[in-house]
Amino acid sequence: MSCYLLVASPFTMKTITLTATCALLLSFMSSPAEAGPCSKPWREIASGSQSNIQEATRVVIQDQEQWRKWWGKHNTVENLIDGKIAPKPPPKVDFEKETVLVATLGRHSTGGYAIRFTEIDREGEAVTATLKITSPGPDDLVTSALTSPFSVIAIPKYEGCVEFVEKTAN
Repeated sequence: MSCYLLVASPFTMKTITLTATCALLLSFMSSPAEAGPCSKPWREIASGSQSNIQEATRVVIQDQEQWRKWWGKHNTVENLIDGKIAPKPPPKVDFEKETVLVATLGRHSTGGYAIRFTEIDREGEAVTATLKITSPGPDDLVTSALTSPFSVIAIPKYEGCVEFVEKTAN
């Protein structure tokens, strides 16, 4: 694609640049190549590199009490409420409609580690949750900090067993 630009004044230049930028953004926003967030059969609740859970775990949570207990173990963020430090409350989940899936990677001595859900397959009575696990390569530049990566999602209500499948990437 070729672009030609004739500019008569600084004002014209700003107008043309702004118009071109808006057109480019609109073309990306309306691109059919990338589906929106509704294309996933789950919603992400939380993910990151700092969990208080120090071992690798895979958990299926079916009710508010389990969710509250798990979040209390996991939570590392605190809020300042009325001058007091209080744990951050768990995100809202409607357990009448959703089931929560949790994956933690355990403690690592550096950055560069990550875990995330990449696929949820539901066939009949079986649900398979695919996880992508990333670890740093020998020549990767990483932070020198303790990390405990985690990923938490909600899927449509399901009361059977969930199989967690891991795929590694470096």
